[in-house]
Amino acid sequence: AIESCTEVYTPRQEPKAQFSPLVPLTPQWSELPTFPIYALPDTVSRYAAAVAAHSQTSPDMAAVIALGVLAVCLQGKFKVEGTPGYYEPLSLYTVLIASPGERKSGVMRSMTSVLYEYEQEFNRSRALEVRQNRQEREAIERQISGLKKKLESKGGREMELELQQLEGQLADMPELKPVRFFADDCSSEALTSLLANNGGILSVISAEGGIFDIMAGRYSNKSNIDVWLKGHCGDAIYVDRMTREAECIMHPALSAILSIQPSVLDEIMSNTTMTGRGLIARFLYASPPSRIGSRVFRTQPIPPEITAAYRSLIFRLMALPIAGNAQTVHLSEKAFDLMADYFQEHEKFLVGEGQAISDWASKYIGAVLRIAGLLHCADMEDDKTEVAASTMSRAIQIGKYFLAHSTYAYSMMGTDFTIQKAKFVLAKLKKKNVSVIKRSELFQMCRGKFFKKTEEIFPTLELLEGHGYIRLEEPERQSVGRPADVKIIVNPAA
Repeated sequence: AIESCTEVYTPRQEPKAQFSPLVPLTPQWSELPTFPIYALPDTVSRYAAAVAAHSQTSPDMAAVIALGVLAVCLQGKFKVEGTPGYYEPLSLYTVLIASPGERKSGVMRSMTSVLYEYEQEFNRSRALEVRQNRQEREAIERQISGLKKKLESKGGREMELELQQLEGQLADMPELKPVRFFADDCSSEALTSLLANNGGILSVISAEGGIFDIMAGRYSNKSNIDVWLKGHCGDAIYVDRMTREAECIMHPALSAILSIQPSVLDEIMSNTTMTGRGLIARFLYASPPSRIGSRVFRTQPIPPEITAAYRSLIFRLMALPIAGNAQTVHLSEKAFDLMADYFQEHEKFLVGEGQAISDWASKYIGAVLRIAGLLHCADMEDDKTEVAASTMSRAIQIGKYFLAHSTYAYSMMGTDFTIQKAKFVLAKLKKKNVSVIKRSELFQMCRGKFFKKTEEIFPTLELLEGHGYIRLEEPERQSVGRPADVKIIVNPAA
């Protein structure tokens, strides 16, 4: 009688918790970490804090720009060795994301004006040399032109030798021009030429997002981002044109300090060339908290001694000589161990949450090494070439800031396909205004672009359950045959 019974005994289960704690699918702006401004070199952090107080803006804004300024000063002069044979240059691309009215232009001006001062003074000190060079070259060019006219009417071996000597003399006399260390609104072609004319080192500084329009092809109707890709990693640039001399830049070093409005992010991500070729993944993003509503009109000016110390440091770093190859700084043994441990921690992130921003996260460790190199070289005394463990610790703290903010930026840009699917399911549930639904019924509602087979919706439902939006209720199987469908209970708080 027992064997013939169709009923199957099921142990009584404890009632399941109503819902998991409700956790947003994407990072929330209000929960983003603040920039660890104390991790910057003391002179830089004090000036950035003073600028923030004077402008009534978040210290994040001045601090992120300050890190970019250090890259402007040190790129091309140093590189940091991670593991034997693996080097990272010290170029950085930083992007501030701030709405209109957040005073980002004023902060950018306060933090970078010293760079333009240095450029003006540098060119002023070389003005006489540049003028003499131009006069000497023009004199030789006139002699060459006169000899060529004489050779047209009557030849002569001595005249030919004299012409060859003058042409060699002109070739051995490089043309001196006023130096351009910075650019703003320029095409990729112009940027390449500026790099070539400035020994392969240049920076783009802009308080607006127009440079992304230029990258996307504002002037040429075609994206041209090679100079941005190669300038970040230091790969050689060769450019051959029909109407101009060829340009060869063996070790380009390009940095960028940019600020954009949140709406520009969507425009950036709509360009498949910039996303597909990894340009967007090279930027470090920051979304500083807003101070609007808590600002005051009367503020203290920046103390002159703090300004003078900052100016002195930036002038000293800009004046460091540029050798044929960038000088290498190494990690101390303790710094190496610290970096190795953090690398393993990040590897776990890459196969978990980091999959949502895999293109950016795969370049993250290199960015942390670059930050460590910048902090070390800005503080470097007595030509010490080893990065201390304390410096590496500060670089990791700054790196974690950019990791959180870049994750948030990517969520704003809608690049995480997993999150897109989850939001799609939530939108369907909201539209139908259901509180309980069978899994098969929900699949039929969502079938199409994201889900073509029933099992494809399972991971999305598990994600929503883990974040507290829904609860999956497995049926108790009381008899043999086809099991009952899974029931989905929607969290009213969601």
